[in-house]
Amino acid sequence: MADHNLLIAKLSQDASPIRRPWASNRRVVAWLLMALPCGWLSSLVFQRVATDWTQSGAILAAFQLILAFVMGTLAIRNAFLLSIAGRKLLGWKGFAPLIALWLGGVVLSLGRTHIQAHHPDEVNCYLFMMAVSTPMVAIAIAYLRRTRTLYPLRTLAIAGAGVSCMALTLLSFCHPVEVHPLDFLLHVAAGVTIVAATMAIGWRWVRVR
Repeated sequence: MADHNLLIAKLSQDASPIRRPWASNRRVVAWLLMALPCGWLSSLVFQRVATDWTQSGAILAAFQLILAFVMGTLAIRNAFLLSIAGRKLLGWKGFAPLIALWLGGVVLSLGRTHIQAHHPDEVNCYLFMMAVSTPMVAIAIAYLRRTRTLYPLRTLAIAGAGVSCMALTLLSFCHPVEVHPLDFLLHVAAGVTIVAATMAIGWRWVRVR
């Protein structure tokens, strides 16, 4: 088409208004209000016993729960920020103290438990985390698809890490306050699987085409 003004006019007629995405903090709050209840509903498929918060290690378990929730919230916020160019993320130096405190709590918990203390009716940690993370991953990908991202794998990995922390948070409400080494390995394995699955499933949906 030789007349570029006519081309611009035709394209303008077909253009529709673009709805501005919410601010990152608002998106995080909205995601939490949607993802956590959906994750909790998914956990109902398991027969489980609520955590006994009267045990001696309950304070340490509650401390780890709070840290997991905070890290998950910050990670999801980072994923939403990374999906919009020019936004400043919380760097690894901000996460390092939280991770160190959480690992310290795990180490202290590992020294307080014995394998005989585990009841056969306790929920399988790996399966539980995978089940509750499924709807949370889907909602995170749906939120990221709204803005897309120039760094899809990095963004999805961060989002997957956030979902892993939230799955661990939900697990804390139906898990012994002590942590056995096998439990910890299952938690780590579930976290790695969630991150990998988020990256694999979300790649085609959030990348800029």
